[in-house]
Amino acid sequence: NRHGVHVPDDVSVVGFDDLEMSEHFIPPLTTIRQPRAAIGKAAATLLLAVMESERKGGSAMGNESRILPVELIVRGSTAALTPAQA
Repeated sequence: NRHGVHVPDDVSVVGFDDLEMSEHFIPPLTTIRQPRAAIGKAAATLLLAVMESERKGGSAMGNESRILPVELIVRGSTAALTPAQA
């Protein structure tokens, strides 16, 4: 703002993690919300599986990956492109 750049008129800003303070910025920050509880549960489940595998003499970890859904939380820090920007 001090340099004459205005959000979202000149530039859109998107954050990640949807921290609680995001909605209190001026303008409120558009952000990506992660399923924190599901991430924790998946991590704990994977850890327990690895521990059980090691207990039984198996190898530690495979190349398992999981993709959990995220949600776009649109607030005031983003705007649609104008015809001049498109």
